Amino acid sequence: MTGLPDVKVGDPLILATGNRHCSDEPVTVSRIGRKYLYVTRENGREYSGRFHPDGVEDSQYGARERLYTPEQYDELKQRTGLLERLRQAGIDVKHEVRSEVTTDQLRALLAVIQPAA
Repeated sequence: MTGLPDVKVGDPLILATGNRHCSDEPVTVSRIGRKYLYVTRENGREYSGRFHPDGVEDSQYGARERLYTPEQYDELKQRTGLLERLRQAGIDVKHEVRSEVTTDQLRALLAVIQPAA
């Protein structure tokens, strides 16, 4: 779920801010340079930051924003929800191993501990 495979100008992406005061938003790839790619917001204005090919903002300040394909973003949201439901059930998956656990494994683990409806 890393990187932006084969993105081209005009492709839709999701800009995840990581800021609780700003919501994630849809953007469109506007330009692709040799080192960075640039996106345009829905209002037609180009986002002021630039992004590495892996989708991470090129910034030296604070939490970096990140770009995802719609499929990657859906997967991220599913994983976040599954991890939260597991945490509420008393199982905390450590940050060190989260990248090693697949979304299907998280679903299976949750199915084992939750009673059938």
